[in-house]
Amino acid sequence: MVYKFIVDGRPMTKKNSMTKTRYGLIQSKQYRDYEKAALYQLMTQKPRGFRAIDCAARMTARYYMPSRKGWPDLFGLVQATADILEKAGIVEDDGYIADVAYSCIAGVDPVWPRAEIKVIPMPDDKLNELHPKLRKQKMIDDNK
Repeated sequence: MVYKFIVDGRPMTKKNSMTKTRYGLIQSKQYRDYEKAALYQLMTQKPRGFRAIDCAARMTARYYMPSRKGWPDLFGLVQATADILEKAGIVEDDGYIADVAYSCIAGVDPVWPRAEIKVIPMPDDKLNELHPKLRKQKMIDDNK
């Protein structure tokens, strides 16, 4: 099963600019606004009865930027996307994302900046045997 999602708006990294407060560092207002909008969009796109993916998963994200100004780094975008997918309940733990191959900054689209995201559960992937949480879960499931 392939789950496809689109998050409208300029893709943002969590570390684009941090703000120091008396409680420590927090993400910028721009990132917090992006995350809030992304969570809303993802929640409305989840299929009815969807349960968070609780096995190894492949995530592919294609990012379209509004311009070349403030060009982000790909790894920051992928990390932010994985964190948002976890917060949205699409993956149970972003640590279960075992493969991000083919993720890229795909282009500039000033009319429709966005992130196109595909998530594919991989229940037979070897990470399920290696990852401590997934291994423990598999052992519990096997004993049922």
